[in-house]
Amino acid sequence: MKPIMLATDGSPSAEDATLEAITLARAFGTKLVVASVAHLVLPAYGGYYGYGEIAADLHKVELAHVAEILAATKARVEESGVPCETVALDGPVADELCRAAAAADARLVVIGAHGWGRFGRVLHGSVSTAVLHDAPCPVLVVHGSDTPVEAPERATTALAH
Repeated sequence: MKPIMLATDGSPSAEDATLEAITLARAFGTKLVVASVAHLVLPAYGGYYGYGEIAADLHKVELAHVAEILAATKARVEESGVPCETVALDGPVADELCRAAAAADARLVVIGAHGWGRFGRVLHGSVSTAVLHDAPCPVLVVHGSDTPVEAPERATTALAH
């Protein structure tokens, strides 16, 4: 059975996506592959003293953050009774997520959307849009809500009808 892949950055918008992914994995009786990407954006200028060390330290912090996100999400997924594996990635976020989805032979990628609107997407880009266009499988973009989702059974009801 092909797994479902959850792409998470640990943000509040990823919370609803996590609940949706757990619900879908349970409904399909498959495991959840949780992926998070370390992506460090630094100014291109590296001519000042200590730039290399600063960049290396920031990269270590980013990798540690990804490890924390994956550990917390895995514990939460397994608490719900869904088998889970994690994948720590490093590089351009959308590219890495699409490669991981192909490597896992995912049946679906579940990803949250920040809900920034057009102007925010112009400023920040949109990982969910890039994954939607480039993933090797279907992508479910889950828009975060103002109120937390209470139970992960909501998608199971929709799938039953």
